[in-house]
Amino acid sequence: MSSHVPLPKERHSKSKLFATISSLSSKKKEHTKYIETHPFNHRLSVIVSKDNKEDIQKLMAAHIDEYYKVSLKLTDLIDPAFIQGFIRNKSLVALSLGMRVDTDDVFAIDGNGQLIMSLCKDTYQVLGLAGTQSQFPLERGARFVVTVDLLATCMDPEKKYFRRLHSRLDAVFGAQEFEFAIGLYDRDTGKALSLDMPGATVCKPQIKTMTLLDVNVPDLAATNVFAQDTVAREPLDAWNEQAQDIFEWIGLTAAGAGAVTRVGQSTASAICTYSAPVSAERFQDIVVLSAEGMLSPKAISLVAQKMAEKQGPTNLLFLCVWGYEDAPVSWGSSEHGYLTSGENMYAQAYLLQADKCATFQACGPWDTYS
Repeated sequence: MSSHVPLPKERHSKSKLFATISSLSSKKKEHTKYIETHPFNHRLSVIVSKDNKEDIQKLMAAHIDEYYKVSLKLTDLIDPAFIQGFIRNKSLVALSLGMRVDTDDVFAIDGNGQLIMSLCKDTYQVLGLAGTQSQFPLERGARFVVTVDLLATCMDPEKKYFRRLHSRLDAVFGAQEFEFAIGLYDRDTGKALSLDMPGATVCKPQIKTMTLLDVNVPDLAATNVFAQDTVAREPLDAWNEQAQDIFEWIGLTAAGAGAVTRVGQSTASAICTYSAPVSAERFQDIVVLSAEGMLSPKAISLVAQKMAEKQGPTNLLFLCVWGYEDAPVSWGSSEHGYLTSGENMYAQAYLLQADKCATFQACGPWDTYS
């Protein structure tokens, strides 16, 4: 079911960008926390010097494993055998495909046993289950979110809650099947596990490489972005500008934009010019390695950690991760909404010689993450 509703004119429409500086050796591991709490990922790009291509390619191939596509009824997701076999002691991430989070009903499981249903108003009213009003800035009461803890004691088939949930899903959706992208992982290591399910199609992300010559690489050590204290980050406007410039450079480079190269900058038109942030004219040949598909947060985290360990202190290392635009959540349980481009991504810049990592999180205007 779907509905079309207008965006309210009184709300602003600025996207949000959060920047966090953390220590790579800190026990808190903040830089990995931002990776591992972002469940729905469909593309990873790693930016390194050309000399490190083969090592990083092998590392990514060893940790980026297969996922599956399979058509399921919604009642299949709450079946006791499904919960026992794939949810209770494992990490299953699932997202309905081809559904838009601003106009359609979207269904997902977040890897921690939470079934999330982001529903249009008409579906929600017919379904009759308790939920909360969506924070996405559509017309008031136009969307609702129903969350079910699949590991809760009330999901016992003998319990009243389970019987009502199953009854309502069956009554509203019946035998209708939805195509899901599903990743099944070991809860501790993030390693992909086999999904023994009828009709499941195995998908293996391929590692693609793109070489960019004479790229103007930002001199991270010359910025105030990695400053030890807030005083050194003054004035704040200048710090914000430098941080945003680095984030934009990562995105442009991951996309293979010619503007970051020596040739691209020398031939830039008067209409659109670009220069690398805090450039020291450090032109290098680099490689962008990318993988697409449903990617395990834990696997991405392991790739990032091992890359940081293998790189020398002066080597460059950046990564960029795109989340699914129509995922119902971004980080943790924070609701994600789609406005114009479904911002749901993050990037990291590593200053290895200073044992620092800058994490940039890009959210849509009404994403509840803050």
